[in-house]
Amino acid sequence: MRIFIIDRFEDCFAVCEAENGKFINIPSSALPNGVKEGDVITIAKDSEQTESRKEKINGLMNSLFVD
Repeated sequence: MRIFIIDRFEDCFAVCEAENGKFINIPSSALPNGVKEGDVITIAKDSEQTESRKEKINGLMNSLFVD
């Protein structure tokens, strides 16, 4: 899990500080509603959703490419 602190907003981006002290820009549209400067956000991998999407896509591909 990655942790970021929202430092400020510039145009349509949130300037966020990572744990290592580096700054990154995250589109404001990608953030939850109501976040503000000083809020802590996390980014984490969702293994269950990843596997579910892989299975769905594999099923679609198999239905298109039949021998």
